[in-house]
Amino acid sequence: MPKRMSRAEWERFLAGRHVAVLATLGPDGEPVLTPIWYLYRDGLLFMRTGQESVKARNASRDPRVTVCIQDEHAPYRSVTLYGRASVEAAEEGLSATLSRRYLGAVGGAAYLRMAGEAVEQSAEVTLVVRPERVVTQDFAAETPLVGRLWLLAKRLLPPWL
Repeated sequence: MPKRMSRAEWERFLAGRHVAVLATLGPDGEPVLTPIWYLYRDGLLFMRTGQESVKARNASRDPRVTVCIQDEHAPYRSVTLYGRASVEAAEEGLSATLSRRYLGAVGGAAYLRMAGEAVEQSAEVTLVVRPERVVTQDFAAETPLVGRLWLLAKRLLPPWL
């Protein structure tokens, strides 16, 4: 059974660089899942998107959202946030902050210069997620030391080993 993370542990995890999967509710109530970059700050998740994007339209109509953020490497950890999202005016500098966070200084600057218009089809807005419930999983405690060392080495070895 996975260990539950303390608040300090899951906040430290959210401060890491992971891709979130945002679940909004479509007009028919069906979940719509979207991988998205995020920034965790002051107990809130900040995400940027276009004002006419499906996720912004869904959150405007029904603010209930779920966000799952996982460690992509074994032993796996995840934080799932259940809460409400608001669609707010574009936060100044959020685009640059997210681009640098995920792509580095050079890659982030290039992304902003080259992909801005191609990616954004409408005015930019900020989705702000206010978590109401947090569920965590950490499988590291179940993985013996020799297993964790092997998983670390596996990241450095060719995939066929």
